[in-house]
Amino acid sequence: MHKPRIFIVNCYADNHRHARGNRWFAPQSMATGVLAGQLNAQTTDIRVWCEFKDGPLLDLKPLAWADMLVLTGLNTAYDRMRHLTAYAKTLNPKTVVVAGGPAVRMLHKLSKQFFDHVCTGDAEQLADVVANEFGSHHRAEIPTPRFDLMAWPGPIGYAESSRNCNFRCSFCSMTAENRPFTSYDLNMLERLLIPQADRNCIMMLDQNFFGGSRDGVLLRLERMKQLHQRGHLQGWSALVTGDFFKDPAYLGRFKEAGCIGFFTGVESFSAAQIAAYNKKQNLVVPQFENIRNCLDAGLVFHYGLVLDLYERSVKEVTTELDMLLTEPRITLPSFLSLAIPLLGTPLFKTRLHQKALLPGLKLRDMDGRSVMTQTIDPLNVAVDFARRMDTGLLPKWKLAGRAASLTWHYARKLRPIAMTSALADVVAMAYPRLGSAGRDGFFPSKGGRSYCATTEPTGTLYRPQINVADRYQAFFSPLQVTDAEGALCQSLVDDLG
Repeated sequence: MHKPRIFIVNCYADNHRHARGNRWFAPQSMATGVLAGQLNAQTTDIRVWCEFKDGPLLDLKPLAWADMLVLTGLNTAYDRMRHLTAYAKTLNPKTVVVAGGPAVRMLHKLSKQFFDHVCTGDAEQLADVVANEFGSHHRAEIPTPRFDLMAWPGPIGYAESSRNCNFRCSFCSMTAENRPFTSYDLNMLERLLIPQADRNCIMMLDQNFFGGSRDGVLLRLERMKQLHQRGHLQGWSALVTGDFFKDPAYLGRFKEAGCIGFFTGVESFSAAQIAAYNKKQNLVVPQFENIRNCLDAGLVFHYGLVLDLYERSVKEVTTELDMLLTEPRITLPSFLSLAIPLLGTPLFKTRLHQKALLPGLKLRDMDGRSVMTQTIDPLNVAVDFARRMDTGLLPKWKLAGRAASLTWHYARKLRPIAMTSALADVVAMAYPRLGSAGRDGFFPSKGGRSYCATTEPTGTLYRPQINVADRYQAFFSPLQVTDAEGALCQSLVDDLG
């Protein structure tokens, strides 16, 4: 019997326009493994590719091989999903293309123009699609992520114990989707973690490990503790929201269960900005206090900052960043991003109503590395700031001093892998583009990057590798979000208007 040939691709558009992947970046994506795990491994022939890890899919032979192409990816990868669809349909017109992910859920009406199946649900929906196309016996009896297909390098593995978040931050795609927080069956943890027992650290990729009822949190924590004590879990980290730090006792409980640290969306040290983002959970305990308490307890604290140049001046944002260097006992951000009004979010709707989105805005450029809204400062000042984000906003000699200070204060408190990750954040602040030069180099088109969404080059991925069928040539035109006047493009009105 012919096994359906299913090719699952996690599409990616590199923020630095370099057409490359990054195998050593943490965290990696679980998407292809989770999707593959919905299907019966004995009755289906599955291949996967992760453009985030391995770079753009340049060998197109798997697209001709596949009976079904399954595409997912973040918002900025939507164009890339259309590219691969054009290739697949040209090479094998019988290929069935299935698409899902945040942008597809937000643009589900528009997406029907490009993809055969538009999935607005979670990964489990893929099993329904495959069952309808090829038969119900291709469902997995017990869905379990296929990490055997992932081949993550290095000492870090990945898992999750829940889905979605119970908070509604204004800029978050989960707020736009408005789906409830859901905990997994605890037995799933063993199926995820025991095969990765040789990893030094497992990053739990729950959007909020601390979400749901407190009884539910304690049950998850107890299972993690049991796995740690039985030797199936060397160490682990989790994403938690700011309310986690209200009760200091949790720090000790998590450390006892083998936890080595956390990632928390600090976003800003400005209370006014946090309130504007509806991120009330970050106002429970002062942010600096959270970081110091966590590190003093022997747990590393990672976080990101979102810089909103529509509401704050470059000077104000720069002052906040400089302030970080006056606090020798806190970690530095893992990343900096310009505020992104993701499709369908309250922030997107507000910026659209305010006529703040720049004209000619492309979905590809809503990635946090290009100015995409009106700004308090003159636009050229904001663009210059975005350009400096790519070379490092903090003096490198001061960052070297910060690395020494962190080592002095915490090398004996943090586990080695946690201390290494804390120092890696210092390096990330000093060299934001470290290791990012890919096929397109640092200058993907004439004139290089503009750092302004209206004029930002798209890069070589938008030039077809092969002669695609006429009906698919338009798939390589970037999806426009706003028109020449800054209003929502007509093609998006049915979904977002």
